[in-house]
Amino acid sequence: MTEKEMKKLSLLAEVACDYYERRLDQNEIAKRLCLSRTRVSRLLKEAFEKGVVNITVNYRYSEFNRHYELEERFCSRFGLKTARILNNRGRDLACLQQDVGSLAAEYLTGCLKKDLVIGVAWGSALKDIASSLYPAGFPVDVVQLMGSVPGGVPNCTPQAIVSDIAERIQGHADYLNLPLFIEDDYARSQLCSDWNNKKILNKGVFSDLMITGISSITEIGEKESWLGYMTPQMYRELLKKGAVGAVFARFFDANGLEVDSTWNRKCVGIPFCNIRESADAVCIASSPKKAQAIYSAIRGKLINTLITDGTTATAVLNLL
Repeated sequence: MTEKEMKKLSLLAEVACDYYERRLDQNEIAKRLCLSRTRVSRLLKEAFEKGVVNITVNYRYSEFNRHYELEERFCSRFGLKTARILNNRGRDLACLQQDVGSLAAEYLTGCLKKDLVIGVAWGSALKDIASSLYPAGFPVDVVQLMGSVPGGVPNCTPQAIVSDIAERIQGHADYLNLPLFIEDDYARSQLCSDWNNKKILNKGVFSDLMITGISSITEIGEKESWLGYMTPQMYRELLKKGAVGAVFARFFDANGLEVDSTWNRKCVGIPFCNIRESADAVCIASSPKKAQAIYSAIRGKLINTLITDGTTATAVLNLL
């Protein structure tokens, strides 16, 4: 480094120190160093460009690091009841879904009231809610809104989600004793008419709050939880008919309309018409890969409240 370069860096450091540490304004610095104010402004910019100054933004402040401006934009653009968006800058990506789960738990806690009926789906997004919940202190029902699945990923099944949430809030768990997919129409009709199953299905329809994750069509073939029922033929049919995603294990197209398919006709779960009538259908999702599915579900009025992270929310907005 030449002497000229060293003198320049020394000047940059002096100006930066005056501005950022001594809190002098640019006019005061100009007067002290016998420089013009314009020169001081240029030196501050150069100090930043050459790494003499490093600026670190601390995102720890604000409740759960929410991205409030993005939340307002989402509600305005999409007509949502509520949006909770995690400000995920500087976060460990490995913990992102868990952090979104904590944000969802905070939202759910704020909704709790006596005799509330909470209808739930399945998936890893819902799994991360329970650990951040606390006893409600009054009666709350947690209802399974879709049929049961094999326990290959036991903590993500509908049964496990109902059990974990009910246990944490010390509420009552209502289990649906039906498989997710029943091929035979007569058998499905008879099983759904069983006294206990009919009671749970009816209670689910009138849930005060429904909570679901969301699946993109591309990830269906990769998830172990789908493999017990979803055949390659069914999957190809869904692709052919334009399915982009699923909530409560039912598939919808780019407009958020239910796909007329073998899977949807024989799937045991809450119908889309009841989801749209819900006072609050809450979707928890954390992946830009789900952006199209989220956008389409919002278009189809399948979501009232979205809980996600900033990167995923931005990906959804970019589809407009």
